[in-house]
Amino acid sequence: MKNQISKYLLITLMIIFAILLITLIYIRFFYNNEAKEYAILKEKAEGEITYLDSSIIQLMNNLNNITYSRYQVTIKEINESEQQNNSSSNSESAGNGSQVKEQEDGQKEENSQGEGQNGGSGSSNEESSSNNSNNASESSNQSESRTSRLAQIDSLLNSDYNTIKWDEISYGVETLYTAWPSINLDMSALNVNESDIANFSSTLDGVAQAVKAGDKNSALINLYNLYTLLPKYLSYFSSDESKLNVYNTKAYILSSYVSANSENWEEMNTNVTNAINTLSKNMQSEDLENLEKSTLEKSYVLLKELKRAVGLEDKEIFYLKYKLAMEQLEIL
Repeated sequence: MKNQISKYLLITLMIIFAILLITLIYIRFFYNNEAKEYAILKEKAEGEITYLDSSIIQLMNNLNNITYSRYQVTIKEINESEQQNNSSSNSESAGNGSQVKEQEDGQKEENSQGEGQNGGSGSSNEESSSNNSNNASESSNQSESRTSRLAQIDSLLNSDYNTIKWDEISYGVETLYTAWPSINLDMSALNVNESDIANFSSTLDGVAQAVKAGDKNSALINLYNLYTLLPKYLSYFSSDESKLNVYNTKAYILSSYVSANSENWEEMNTNVTNAINTLSKNMQSEDLENLEKSTLEKSYVLLKELKRAVGLEDKEIFYLKYKLAMEQLEIL
């Protein structure tokens, strides 16, 4: 009797052990999958924030015709007088070869007399060939009515800050609207505060209204407010302090860039100083590689130069040094 009870007890313990083992395996498998999915989502979200970073900065730069490019491709329409000059030179060239053409025509007449039986089909082929040649000539003339060349971008010291390409900026805003729903869902999945997510949507509407009205100052302010949300989003799922410092540094510089529109030099000086102090935190790290350290040091020097430009109270020089500093920070 005792043996039978011991047997049942052993079986029961084995069943309990098997259930516990299966449960632990399932939990571990589920946890690993969940951790892997979270890592993928986190990496995707970081890429989305990088996209928003470059898009917002580009829109803000476009409001003052600032670009990191040194050259641009321009397309020029060839006017009628240029085409007539080309035609004249072509006709002179044709005149020089007229005697050769007459000899060739005479030879063709002699050859045509010996082709009586094939005359009909030959005429048809020549007509088809002539039509194809005309079509090709028309197509060539159309393609030659335009020419493209690589032109140097105007210097910011002599740039026109009042002529704004609103159509180009409008397209950029539309692109943000297209990308935002997917980014919205990812930020929500990463437990970003719903009010912060909603704030992006309402501020983006403010950007669109300002662009529609052609209000440069309002567009700059709303775009800057959009940018300040990026380091806030990143802080919910990233513990990379150096990356957060770079975003916050950019935010301070963009704030001074907005203030430049109204030439509020005191506020600009405060923001650039805050940018320098924020970036200097990254320079104190002992884990920096040589290349990263060199990039940080160059960025730090450019921010110092930007502060010097604020002291000059010269907006054109400020824009020039702003461009150099932001272009360098894009590498970090």
